[in-house]
Amino acid sequence: MVYGIGAVLLFIMLCVFKGSSSFVKSIFTSIIGGVGALCAVNALSYFIPLTVGVNWYTLGFSSMFSVPGVIFLLVSDVLLK
Repeated sequence: MVYGIGAVLLFIMLCVFKGSSSFVKSIFTSIIGGVGALCAVNALSYFIPLTVGVNWYTLGFSSMFSVPGVIFLLVSDVLLK
């Protein structure tokens, strides 16, 4: 079931990025932005008590959904605590 959801999300992401002029460049920019935002959140965790653990799931989620994915991880962390 997880692979099915991932495949649907990947298909949606590919359809969104296909409309841009440079397909590969837009995907890599999104991935770098998401992973960079995740690293920035973890760097700021020394100053604020809000953090997201870095593992394969959070890296995949943040690379797939970029900055909104990292924001979702932060909000879900706050709501679950």
